[in-house]
Amino acid sequence: MRVRIEEAGGVPTRYYHEGNGPPLLLVHGVGVTADTWLRNIDSLAQDFAVYAPDLLDNGYTGQGSYTGGPPQPHMVAHLAAFADHLGLGAFAVCGSSFGGLLAALLHLRMPERVARLILLSSGTLFNSEEELARTLADSYANGISAIADPSWESCRRRMERIVHDPETVPPEMIFAQLTLYAMPGQREAYERRMKGLMDIEACRPYRVADRLEEIAAPTLMIWGRDDPRAVTARAEDAAVRIPDAKLVVFDRCKHHPHVEQADRFNDLPRRFLKGEALADTA
Repeated sequence: MRVRIEEAGGVPTRYYHEGNGPPLLLVHGVGVTADTWLRNIDSLAQDFAVYAPDLLDNGYTGQGSYTGGPPQPHMVAHLAAFADHLGLGAFAVCGSSFGGLLAALLHLRMPERVARLILLSSGTLFNSEEELARTLADSYANGISAIADPSWESCRRRMERIVHDPETVPPEMIFAQLTLYAMPGQREAYERRMKGLMDIEACRPYRVADRLEEIAAPTLMIWGRDDPRAVTARAEDAAVRIPDAKLVVFDRCKHHPHVEQADRFNDLPRRFLKGEALADTA
């Protein structure tokens, strides 16, 4: 696995990359960074060219022109610029949590290029507005508990709250978060993004829940059955409405299937992108 910082759309962008073959873009959620994929990149790179950037105004990527309000259009534009920077033609996108919404929006922006979608436990993608208001408030409170007073213990507690088994929290992710939160401006950036997302009315133009029938790409959805932020029943409904979708539910799993059950997870995108049949649970 390698890391680079290069300009994409005029924005300094940090990303992990490894492997050769069909390109696969990994998109993290709003409260974490590309480090959330540390247990997936090398495994997936055995079959794919894997790219995992820090989103705009996240981690070690610049904020560009984003100064507040809904972050979705700014982040999708940056992801499109990142794909252009890499020279990607057709590629697959895997998005976790808020990254799932961004993955779907990126597909709707460039359906001829985003050929396949993998969506992981994304409440911002399928939850109702009432559920979103609650889960985003919970997410903000959990995140700020670590960012406002970063320590090994506070960062670990934050992650333990959203996994089924606390022992599955990778130490390297805690170290990465603790290092990042020591940088100036991290609290301001987090609050800027979260306040933009919590403005439910302003975010309505970027909802995908009413446009699921427009998703033309074959879609794999992976949900944690016990996820407190992404309602499994909404994913079940969405799997019926998306024309070519498959839902796989992980038992004993909450919000981060790719972290909590990394070995099981890593096998699924590989099989899905190769067109193999998948079971309903894992």
